Amino acid sequence: MIKFYNNLYVSDSVKNVNKIKWKIRTGRGQLNIFLIIISNSSDQLECIHNALLKQPIYRKLDLKIVGFATSYDESLLLIQKILEDVWKETGNADMKDYLLRHFSYRSNQ
Repeated sequence: MIKFYNNLYVSDSVKNVNKIKWKIRTGRGQLNIFLIIISNSSDQLECIHNALLKQPIYRKLDLKIVGFATSYDESLLLIQKILEDVWKETGNADMKDYLLRHFSYRSNQ
């Protein structure tokens, strides 16, 4: 199941967030959209191209999307922004824990 963070981190070059969400939910491809997701492994965050969602394994995972960017470099800048926000709030760098604690599980798809 795919869920979106309520306070989604979005790079300045991303246009029409609702359309991107719709395309992700319906499995439509997008050329220049990278997703920042909460890792299902021991890592904190992952940056993936949205085309990976076409692979069956990703449809089976519980994906929590916290950000969108139009390039890999922009996604790294967003991860840096997330880290800065988490550091300001908590004094530590545990982005995964912070985001999971603040992730809303109400229907926000």
